[in-house]
Amino acid sequence: MKPIICIAGPTASGKSAWAIEIAKKYSGEIINADAMQVYGDLQILSARPTMQEMQGIPHHLFGHVAGDVRYSTGQWLREVQPIILDCLARDVMPILAGGTGLYFKALMDGLAEVPSISEGVHKKIQHMLDERGIAYLRTEAEHIDPLATARVLGNDPQRLTRILSVYEETGRTLTDWQSNTRPIIPRQFCKCAVLLPERAGLYERINARFANMIDNGGLEEAKAVFAKGYDSVLPMMKAIGLQQLGPYIKGAANLHESIEMASRDTRRLAKRQYTWFRGQGENWLKITNNAQKKVFEENLYLKTD
Repeated sequence: MKPIICIAGPTASGKSAWAIEIAKKYSGEIINADAMQVYGDLQILSARPTMQEMQGIPHHLFGHVAGDVRYSTGQWLREVQPIILDCLARDVMPILAGGTGLYFKALMDGLAEVPSISEGVHKKIQHMLDERGIAYLRTEAEHIDPLATARVLGNDPQRLTRILSVYEETGRTLTDWQSNTRPIIPRQFCKCAVLLPERAGLYERINARFANMIDNGGLEEAKAVFAKGYDSVLPMMKAIGLQQLGPYIKGAANLHESIEMASRDTRRLAKRQYTWFRGQGENWLKITNNAQKKVFEENLYLKTD
C-alpha cells in the first residue's frame, strides 16, 4: 500500500511546491490541509495554488467552500477520509499539505464529536472578544478548561473562542469531549514531514509574498469579499490579509498601513505555526534543508514505527 504523506509547516515555507514535486515523482495527488484554502473566495489571499502551479497534478479540497460556511475540522475529516481511501484504492499516493496543525492532529489522533455551536453562542463569544480583548478570553478559557487552554500557543482567538463556545453550548469542557476519540487514519500508515526553514529567510518571503498578492489582485479580491456582506464573525473573515485590508477598504486606514499590518500578522502566524510544529511527535521528520528532503523521500516506503 502507498504511504499517506503529510507535509506541514508554517506559511510560505514551500509546502505546496514540495508536495507537487513528490506527487510528480511517486504518482501522487494533493489534498488540502489548510483551513483558509478551502474557501472559494480566497484564491489569492490564502495563497491557494493556481492551475499553473498545480502542474496537472489532481488537487482535492481546494476552494470548494462558500464564504458564509462555518467550515470545521470535523467537516474536513468527513471529506478527507474518503479521498484518502480512494487514492489508496487507485494505487495513488495521497499527499496532504498545509499549515493547519489541528487538521493533522485530528486525522491521526482523532476528533471528538462535539455538537455544532449555535449562531447565538458564536456571536456572544465574539462580542466578549471584541469588548474585553484576547487576554480576557484566555483568562476565561483557563478558568473553564485549563488543560485545553494550555495547548493553545499564544493569543490564538480561534482556538480560545472554540474552548469557550463548546462550554457555553454544551455545559461540558472541550477536554471532556475529547477524552473519547479515535484516529481517522492510524499514524503508522503516515509518513510525516514538517518544513522548518530558517526564520529570517521565512519572514523575508512572507513580506515579499504579501506584496506580490497585492500586485496580483489581492486587494480586488478583498473588496469583492467585503462587497458580499459576510458576517465578520465567520471563520473566513478572520483570514490574515483579508482582515487587515478591511480598514483600508472601509476608509479607516491607508493602504501602506494595512499591508504592513498584514505582513506583521502573517509573520506572527508563522511564528505560532513554527512553535506548534516543532512540538510534534517523533514520527514527524523536521526538514530544514534539501538534503533532509531527499532523505525523507528515500525512506517513503520503509516501514513506519
